Amino acid sequence: MSKVTIVGKYPDEAYELITKGLSDKFELDFITEQDDLNKISDLEYVILRTLKIDENIIRNNKNLKLIQRWGAGYDTVDIQEANRRNIPVTVANGINSCAVAEHTILLILALYRHLVQLNNKVKEGVWDRTTYASNSYTINGKRVGLIGLGAIGKMVALKTMALGAEVVYYDLYRLDKEQEESLNVKFLKLDELLRSSDIVSIHLPLTSDTVDLITRHELDMMKKNAVIVNTSRGGIIKENDLADILATGNILGAGLDSFEKEPYPRDGRFNGIDNIIMTPHIGGTVDDLIKPMAEKVTENIMRVHENKGLNKRDYINHKDCSYPAE
Repeated sequence: MSKVTIVGKYPDEAYELITKGLSDKFELDFITEQDDLNKISDLEYVILRTLKIDENIIRNNKNLKLIQRWGAGYDTVDIQEANRRNIPVTVANGINSCAVAEHTILLILALYRHLVQLNNKVKEGVWDRTTYASNSYTINGKRVGLIGLGAIGKMVALKTMALGAEVVYYDLYRLDKEQEESLNVKFLKLDELLRSSDIVSIHLPLTSDTVDLITRHELDMMKKNAVIVNTSRGGIIKENDLADILATGNILGAGLDSFEKEPYPRDGRFNGIDNIIMTPHIGGTVDDLIKPMAEKVTENIMRVHENKGLNKRDYINHKDCSYPAE
């Protein structure tokens, strides 16, 4: 019997659904610690969350057939080594788009309306209706600049437009004109987007092309009353540069759900900076998504097990791997 290894920590319901979907066809194994994963040599099908599969793990597991991410990011997998070994890498594309988009809107509104500071003041018995009035804003009438317009970026575009915003975008791969017109978005070069946007929101994977994409140079281009939000991957914004900009008040604020190092360290540069909101990489972690996510990962495992084609939307390395895509 083939084996599926569930790697990382999951909600209890996820374990139950994965077990229900796969236990009659596969032996199931569970690994929750990186050290244990590093030592294993009998992986076949993997469902991966929070931990990393590097070059050595791929090389040490000669029967590895599929690496399936629980979620949409794939920076925790050595894609190049998977390509060399002809191992398909898949994600659950689109499943968490709405949740991450809503979390993005949450961070924008919390920054624009100083939610955390005002909440704390009221709880301290301070009824302050004036301190933040002069730099509180609405999304209505603002320009939202999206860096990355994949499934999540498109969802953020729709939601911010519903709140009255204009949306522009930059992406390494520009949409065709018909798609831009259908979404009512305009393409700008990155520097133009940064200079003209009131709200900048990042929705890119972490790759060699996107690491340190936003440094002090790019942040200096932004408006003084602009905010920047990152609900994608840490490492796209150079954190020390962002800390410097925030500390000097050169932009209004930042909202981060992902960081260069996770968990975020207690002695990190952002600690003590008032105009940043941080959440622990939970944009896509909502109870609503457990069932569709479990269904998607089990579907992809069954497709590979039965030698059926993988959906290109889920299949990260279909251009470099000979396993069929459809």
